[in-house]
Amino acid sequence: MTKIEKCGIANCGLTAAASLESETLCREHFISACYARLDQYDEIRNGTGLRTGDMESVRRFINESTRQADAMEQTAKGLDNLDRAKLVHIILSASELGRHLRRSPRKIAAIAVRLSSEKLGGAWEEDTETVLVSRYGALVRCKHPAKAGETVQVQRADTGESALARVAWQRPTGTEDVRVGVEFLSSENFWGLDWGAVEEAR
Repeated sequence: MTKIEKCGIANCGLTAAASLESETLCREHFISACYARLDQYDEIRNGTGLRTGDMESVRRFINESTRQADAMEQTAKGLDNLDRAKLVHIILSASELGRHLRRSPRKIAAIAVRLSSEKLGGAWEEDTETVLVSRYGALVRCKHPAKAGETVQVQRADTGESALARVAWQRPTGTEDVRVGVEFLSSENFWGLDWGAVEEAR
């Protein structure tokens, strides 16, 4: 018999729906924990600013919260409109926070790539190109509106090299053109650029 995991908050007892930094949480406590963390990071960012040592923790939170909030919003049973709205707000707020974390300079570059998604019930792929690239991701033209937190594969047309990336945000720019910001989940200098030289040229 499969053991049903419970929320890790003392005296809660509800079934776990997600986890944050290895702590299992029910939906209510996941939402409240995400809001508390977003408020904390917002205060820091507007005050003394995020320190370099905080960055990895913030990125981990952004990745976990957007991925799990999206999965919960898509699959949870008995989800009322208020909780659904809160989950969507968490995704958007965490993605906006991610836009303020610049780990490396950006470089304008049109590099041909193939984007593909294996999302259940909505798989797609298209050949397109980047608008901006960074050490850790890219801004890519895309005709498919990918949701924040969704995982896509990015494959370079010139080298054939591919890497998994998380959609950090998407911005419609017209009726057919959507620009998507993606962040690599694990890739070392995917674009093969000398980022030290790019930094000096800024």
